[in-house]
Amino acid sequence: MAEKKEKEPLFYIQQPNFQFPESKMQTVYSSRKAELESKKKHPDSLQELDAAVENTIKKPEEKVVEDVAEQKKVQETIEEFEAGREEKKEAPSFAFTTEKRKPSFRRVKSFKEMDTSERLDYLIDFPKQLPPIPCIFETDEKAIRGFLISRGDEFIEIKLFDESTKQISINSIKEIKMIGLRR
Repeated sequence: MAEKKEKEPLFYIQQPNFQFPESKMQTVYSSRKAELESKKKHPDSLQELDAAVENTIKKPEEKVVEDVAEQKKVQETIEEFEAGREEKKEAPSFAFTTEKRKPSFRRVKSFKEMDTSERLDYLIDFPKQLPPIPCIFETDEKAIRGFLISRGDEFIEIKLFDESTKQISINSIKEIKMIGLRR
């Protein structure tokens, strides 16, 4: 058989010689659980061997007494476990709650849904970083356009567009409407 010759490339393009990095993967691992199990199966020290031999050679009466005490301990641990399980069942877990979810934020009423006193509180507590909102304050006699400056027990103070101020009785206000910013 004729040996195959390695053919030379048809296009002579210069290419760099790459050296690929050698990856070093983890080949051995150990865990505490595996170590503990291996120790239980194969006791290392002589003391552990002696204790295991002693347990097998003990008198039958001692063994019966120890078995009963051991059974009581096991029964107690089972009862504790069951009690803990029942407590967990009583306290609903987060993922499986059947209660209706409550929103974390309280819904804020729209300005139209508010009554007069709520609208005044909203305008007084409006963020200071934002410009004041011009409003129409309607009374029995007339409608006044301006910005709410302050609120007292019986009167509010309004700054009009001509830079003058006016006081109006809160009881005389029928409606407050926001008119927005003018350009």
